Amino acid sequence: MPTTLGYAEPVDEELEDDPFPSKIGGKPKWLDPTRPLAADQVLCDECTKPMTMLLQLSAPEDEPAEAFHRMIYVFACRNGACHTTDAKRCMRVLRTQLAEKNAIYREQACDHGAGADSNDDIEWVLADHVKAAPLCAVCGLLGNKACSRCHTRRYCSRNHQMEDWNAGHRTECPSDKPPEKGSLDHEQRLRNLLYPEWVIVSEEEPLLAKDDDDDNDVIAGDNGGASIGESAEAENAVEVSARTSEDLEGLEVDVDDAFMAFQQRVQVSPDQVIRYARSPGSDEVDEPLFVSNTEQPEIGTDIPSCEQCGATRQFEFQIMPQMLNHLLLDTADPASIDWGTLLVYSCPKNCAVGGPPQAGSLAYVPEIIWRQNFSSHRARLRDAST
Repeated sequence: MPTTLGYAEPVDEELEDDPFPSKIGGKPKWLDPTRPLAADQVLCDECTKPMTMLLQLSAPEDEPAEAFHRMIYVFACRNGACHTTDAKRCMRVLRTQLAEKNAIYREQACDHGAGADSNDDIEWVLADHVKAAPLCAVCGLLGNKACSRCHTRRYCSRNHQMEDWNAGHRTECPSDKPPEKGSLDHEQRLRNLLYPEWVIVSEEEPLLAKDDDDDNDVIAGDNGGASIGESAEAENAVEVSARTSEDLEGLEVDVDDAFMAFQQRVQVSPDQVIRYARSPGSDEVDEPLFVSNTEQPEIGTDIPSCEQCGATRQFEFQIMPQMLNHLLLDTADPASIDWGTLLVYSCPKNCAVGGPPQAGSLAYVPEIIWRQNFSSHRARLRDAST
């Protein structure tokens, strides 16, 4: 099964009506809107504040039947300083799923409009009886707390209540009937607390055209844009060219093979933000595209088995460094969020989520995320005698 690539596209009007979107940023679209995720499941272990949704990916599977509707949520703390430690402390991955026949969605025929050839296609819509749980006005997590003044604005935490208060609710709350939504300035300030929202569109990865006669393409790329790590490679090239042939005697170039392979693979589609590689039902275990020979996780130690069923977790997808370009981060800040790639490993059996049907208690099963950074020396000189 070919790897599926995901690309970030501007949000369109169809996103609002899509019950199972794949998207970057914004507020989560819950698979089961009656049971959204509670903040205590995504608190940053460093700053103890609720993390923000980085990504949600619709990844349905045929087996088992309970995974017919399947969603993966990735959360990441907005505080860049928290990302200087283990990624598992400031990032979280959770899986949830529903069977094809469930109490939340019903099928209905698509309305193709007058003159359409077919009316056989179906779409999924919320069942009439479904009542969505209250959501946090700031982040979209379960809003199990309310403003003590107006009792209408809902929050996931004291922290987000204060964020909303300072963003503009302070001036809107005293009225007898505060608006359901804040002013435009208020809403924009709240959006700035989230990751920017983008729709993810997908296509199969194109075949890599191998050119053995021009190895330079592996490093520089020829796509009209800067390739990953280009500045670092250029610095190394300058270092080499500045030395005389006499200086270079006895020296060899130490190359990070994983990075070179990463460069060559990605340059075919440099705008990819997601690589989805899981092949349900296949005996082959797909491997991630590593950015370095170092910091590669060990299955069983770094990637523990599923805590629910004991199955060995398998690689499912990875988040590419190009996604950082869509997050409007302050790249001049040395403490800004950064990664080479984020690898997501999940239970291959899609074991049941279970849990009592109470708001916030639906078992969003934790999966594993692994951050791999670019090595500090993708190509360096070393003494051949050592």
